[in-house]
Amino acid sequence: MHEPSANKEKEILLRLKLGDQIAFNELYSQYQRKVYYGLKRLVHSPEVTAELHQDVFLKIWNRRDQLDADLPFEAFLVSVAKNTAIDFYRKAARDKKLQDQLVRSMTEIYDPITVLMELKDNHKILENAINKLPPQRQLVFRFIKLEHQSYENAAAHFGVSVGTIKDHMAKAMSFLKTEMAGSKSDLLLLGFVHLLSVFSKSTFRF
Repeated sequence: MHEPSANKEKEILLRLKLGDQIAFNELYSQYQRKVYYGLKRLVHSPEVTAELHQDVFLKIWNRRDQLDADLPFEAFLVSVAKNTAIDFYRKAARDKKLQDQLVRSMTEIYDPITVLMELKDNHKILENAINKLPPQRQLVFRFIKLEHQSYENAAAHFGVSVGTIKDHMAKAMSFLKTEMAGSKSDLLLLGFVHLLSVFSKSTFRF
């Protein structure tokens, strides 16, 4: 579906403020996929994403009187989605069952190691886990991930085959993900940090 023009969207928002269900359905059809995939990027669990997706649009309907038809609807939608995701992480910190579900999803389809690298932050969670690797594996991991070297450069540097380097990295990544998953509070904190980093970017869009 094509995005509505500014004038058309304003007309839809004015109708929505008056409680027009058809106007709500038009906005839902326009933005529901963007909201779903934006939330999934933040919480990584399809089940949780579906629940939050429903919550976001319920809040839009319940807060329709707060809409400013002269402002872009997407900005309001991003704000609602952001706060919904933040509330979810806060709830997860107090709910063991929800923690179990989230951590399982995060370790299956979400790579916390990569996120920490993207954040360019010598994060205590990751540093503590790296220090538990066998000495040679730790050196290989740091050389490739922290110094941004290729497998070929690592093989030449350490005087071993590329296959040996790949084996070290596969085992290191597996260990680190398992190690971090063992501390649910740390992994949930990491997810929360990632969420805030995504929303802190002025260019963020669903």
